Amino acid sequence: MAPLEETQPTPEVITGPPKQAAWRRLLPVLALVAAVWAGVMWLTKAEDQAQLLHGQAPLLQLQTFDGAPITLASLRGRGVVVNFWASWCDPCRAEAPLFEVAARTEKDRGITFVGISTQDTLEPAKAYLQEYGVSYANGLDSDGVWRQRFGVNGLPTTFFIDGQGQIQSVVLGPITSEAELARHLDKIRP
Repeated sequence: MAPLEETQPTPEVITGPPKQAAWRRLLPVLALVAAVWAGVMWLTKAEDQAQLLHGQAPLLQLQTFDGAPITLASLRGRGVVVNFWASWCDPCRAEAPLFEVAARTEKDRGITFVGISTQDTLEPAKAYLQEYGVSYANGLDSDGVWRQRFGVNGLPTTFFIDGQGQIQSVVLGPITSEAELARHLDKIRP
């Protein structure tokens, strides 16, 4: 029987810090890619918003709660106020009485108001209209198509569109003073 050879363990040679996992080396690259992507998305969104602030309005086609169709094309030559709202939105409720009074006053002066209920359901939206005695055309954007096409990110949002279909101004948030509303209406008056 041959004697057993003793084997010495090979000493570990430490030449630097432990090797990092490959993903850890990629972390700074991934962070940079994410930052660039976020910047591009922000700029694209800002460009889209800026374009909507002074561009041609999307060709709105909406069925009103009464079942009648309404289109921006049919309102050419008139100033149009397009207001995005929801029944659960307190700032929308704050501006509703002012809009109703203005809509009644302005309809014979060449300005039409159109309301678009979004992020809402039929029954609460109809109750809102009844509560505030809203008489101007309103419809439900149940699938959010018009909210997306107009670039609406918050409620209320109101677009003031001239007789040629050009957006002259946009108000993000509620309009609660007659003077503020009058300034915007003057921009779209035929």
